[in-house]
Amino acid sequence: MESSLGPHERVRGMERAEAAPYVGMPPSPWWVPPTLGLWFAAYVGAFTFWRENEFAFLAAMVALCAGIGVFLGWLTRRYGALAMPGRGTPPPEIRREYRHYAVSAAVIVGIVAGTWWWAGIVTASVVTFVLTTTGLARYQARYERAASLVRERLA
Repeated sequence: MESSLGPHERVRGMERAEAAPYVGMPPSPWWVPPTLGLWFAAYVGAFTFWRENEFAFLAAMVALCAGIGVFLGWLTRRYGALAMPGRGTPPPEIRREYRHYAVSAAVIVGIVAGTWWWAGIVTASVVTFVLTTTGLARYQARYERAASLVRERLA
């Protein structure tokens, strides 16, 4: 005998399917925030070569771009399609974290720019590492809490 799903169950199933890309990935390994913090610090630090040695600057930028490309390729192979801010329709809990992330990133950019202006590029690079690593670690924890709330709501 077949059982048919009622409208409520169908809607719930569609909501679960729509939320799956945002809540189905396991949390990133512990080393991802410091690695990305180091990458961003190196990116800021590479600007020491901007006027002094154009070849060194270009080589650093090519190496950094290749490195992030390899890293994103690894993430995609490991987790499949990655949910990206600005694409798709994330659940409200995740959308809130995306907004928080964007505001935090803008604040960090402002702090790094100000530090660069007042204290120099080396200090700005250190500040970039600390703020990016801390910010990404907090974002991962907040995102996982939001994903957990979505999973509970749609269970």
